[in-house]
Amino acid sequence: MYKISLNDENITFKGLEKKIYEYVCNLACSIMRETLDQIDKRLMDERDTSSLRDKGKRHTCIKTIMGNVEIDRRIYEYRVDGGKKAYKYLLDEYLEMDTIGHMSMNLVENILSNVTEISYRKTANNIKLMCNQDVSHTAVWNVVQGFGEKLKERDARKVELSKQGKLSGAKEVKVLFQEQDGIWLNIQGKNKPVKGKNKKKELKLGISYEGWKKRHSSKNEYVVENKLVCASFGDAKTFKELSKATVEEVYNVDEIDTRIINGDGAAWIKASIEDEGIYYQLDPFHKSQAVLRAVNDKQEAKKLIDLLHKGKVSESLNSIEQLMIKNNADEKEMKKLSNLYNYFVNNKEGLIPYHLREDIKLPEPPEGLEYRHLGTMEHNICDVLAQRMKGRKMSWSISGAENMAKIQAERFSNRLYKSLDELCNSVLTKEKFDKIEEIIVLSAAEVNKNISKSKTYAVHKGKVPFTGSAITNGRKAIRRIFEDRCFSELVYR
Repeated sequence: MYKISLNDENITFKGLEKKIYEYVCNLACSIMRETLDQIDKRLMDERDTSSLRDKGKRHTCIKTIMGNVEIDRRIYEYRVDGGKKAYKYLLDEYLEMDTIGHMSMNLVENILSNVTEISYRKTANNIKLMCNQDVSHTAVWNVVQGFGEKLKERDARKVELSKQGKLSGAKEVKVLFQEQDGIWLNIQGKNKPVKGKNKKKELKLGISYEGWKKRHSSKNEYVVENKLVCASFGDAKTFKELSKATVEEVYNVDEIDTRIINGDGAAWIKASIEDEGIYYQLDPFHKSQAVLRAVNDKQEAKKLIDLLHKGKVSESLNSIEQLMIKNNADEKEMKKLSNLYNYFVNNKEGLIPYHLREDIKLPEPPEGLEYRHLGTMEHNICDVLAQRMKGRKMSWSISGAENMAKIQAERFSNRLYKSLDELCNSVLTKEKFDKIEEIIVLSAAEVNKNISKSKTYAVHKGKVPFTGSAITNGRKAIRRIFEDRCFSELVYR
């Protein structure tokens, strides 16, 4: 039982809560250390001694949500093909401890759930408050880079399998909606562009989904169903391959009859519409934005936007031509209207909304879903990338920004922790867990062992007076006083 001295006049419930929490966390670290040591001993006894030679112990420290767990685990020498020597830790293999920066996966999960929303420095502060662990903002940065690199390696393998025709998901749908757009980020360091759009670089983002369903407890709000997100700094060809592989990983693409791609008209987006059954649509937001920026007369702008929403392409272009004739004396206005006209002509195939096209016949949507008008990309650009990666004078390296974007893509695809488990091998089978439960059996004496290198508040363990001493009648009387009353009541009043 945890006991504490009441001599400290400044003690508060908040302080007491922290001290007990630290004490219990350090006790948990001690149990973890003992458990790992017992597993390591069992693995040593059960190993094949003819092929695995014990080469002693190596010290390491694993950062956990409970605190630092310092262990000495055994390393073994074995022979590989060709007779060359190699070394491995049986404990690491058994528990599949592929950690990031010697951090447990629980701690990494806490870091990632914070760093996707706030800065590295604020994340480090949050971890200090939530866990019995002190990590620096540099350690947080290392976690992001480590996991981001694993995601990039996985994406590269995925693209290679797609090229070989060996990637095919099990899910079958008839219609798939895809939207793509980019965001320009400030780049720092040696990767900083020497020319171009204000020395920035475009980070490309793509999402796909099966349709829309009503938001829970709402009549008029909708959310997209089964969102898949991918992000990359790659060129048009590279991003097309990544987007294709991301879809093929989940869906059986042979069963997809129709795909609608929504975009702002960028060349790298239109590069994805070469295949049969894929239709391109110019994003409604960008159509309206282009009109409002080019047409000063709000009434004329409203009429033009209405024509575009109704899919009346010829009437829309004629309306712009009339505005150009009307404003031919104003060079500035003529230039804006001319750019608007060229923008729409270059994207003429996508000006008609998909639901108004005669050549697109969609089947009935699955139960619970609806097929609505496209145009969620700006919202996704804001949520997935802009809120975390743009503004506040932030600048990124190419690698750092892509790693963060990959993690954000996993988060908004609702598979961040699943990917973390898959890539870092932190899942224990039931058979292994049952064996470990057998080891975690501590006696009362082991629980009360002093915790080494503890930073907890000193626990004062008192005894009844005259314990272990010769007993007289007077001493018996004094001992009875303590036996009958709580220690906290025995104060001078």
